[in-house]
Amino acid sequence: MKKMQTAFLKIMTLIILTLLPALVPAQSLGSLLNKADSLFAKKQFTQSFDLYQRLHTEGEYSAAMFLKMAYIQEGLNKPGLALYYLNLYYLASADRQALHKMEELATKHQLSGYESTPMQQAEELLAKRKVPLVLVFGCIAIILTALAVRQKRKGSRPVALAVFTAIWLLGLAWFINFFEAPQAAIVVSNNTLVMNAPAAGASVIGVLGDGNKVLIAKQADAWIKIYWDGKPAYIRHAQVKELAL
Repeated sequence: MKKMQTAFLKIMTLIILTLLPALVPAQSLGSLLNKADSLFAKKQFTQSFDLYQRLHTEGEYSAAMFLKMAYIQEGLNKPGLALYYLNLYYLASADRQALHKMEELATKHQLSGYESTPMQQAEELLAKRKVPLVLVFGCIAIILTALAVRQKRKGSRPVALAVFTAIWLLGLAWFINFFEAPQAAIVVSNNTLVMNAPAAGASVIGVLGDGNKVLIAKQADAWIKIYWDGKPAYIRHAQVKELAL
């Protein structure tokens, strides 16, 4: 019995020592968020923003935090960063009021890229619901496969059902491996040059101001590929912030 107790204590000690490094940072990050919120309430916006930014850099965030960061940047007349954090708030909260605020800011500063087409809305919805959709589509695929096997065992040839099942499985495989909503980014630098090739010596074909939103077609080292007037173009990666939590 004593040996069992000793073994149990050793196991518990090992578990605690293993989990402790993960628990301590989480606690410290929580206190950091409380401190940032306290500074924000006292209108010490610069100090609170620095702490919020530190949390975000370390992969910790709350929806309310992003909303406060957007408020601070709007107060500093930095529409690019204000819209960036408003977008992150929307991604974290799905609060559609944020979309209205973004449209308001974009109209005020005459910014482009905020027009949301039905196709873009559908793609965003599918991306947000990807996991449950995969589960539903996977269950349907299992049912279709079971029906095809059952019909074959009964002596019939379920050609149409087998073809439909194969197409369904291919579509599911494509959805799992390749479907992603278009990645967007916010320009956070004034006079961002739009180039016709990913090179410093390429020709300038346009200029984007702070706060404009672009869709990323492809990333290539220090450059990102976008479409400018329907044609491939490139801007420097350092001059945008990608919209991802």
